[in-house]
Amino acid sequence: MFSYDIFSAWADSIFENPFPDNTIALNFNLFEESERDTYSVQIIGADKFDEEDWACYETFSSGENLYFWDEEGGWEQALTTAMENVEKYITESSFSETLRSYKGIGIGFVDGDIEIIYRK
Repeated sequence: MFSYDIFSAWADSIFENPFPDNTIALNFNLFEESERDTYSVQIIGADKFDEEDWACYETFSSGENLYFWDEEGGWEQALTTAMENVEKYITESSFSETLRSYKGIGIGFVDGDIEIIYRK
């Protein structure tokens, strides 16, 4: 089950360190793990935003530092849950102002489409 409090603490630990100056956008990469009904999220910074594959131009990545959660209902439900919690984080976290300074923020599975959840 997704815990906003644990997710928020995890994301805070990543945003406590500044991203490279050429970072103009963020993406929350989602992964479907090998364990049934388990998903994870990774944060990346990118130096492009307008192209279709802009999230491939990484300036920063949380790498193997991922947030994991269990979700029944398949990948569509996992995407919905992650989007709701990331949107809440963008508006309510102590890093809200920093996050909204980027050109855009997206979320999506690494092998799928990116949903833009914030655009400056």
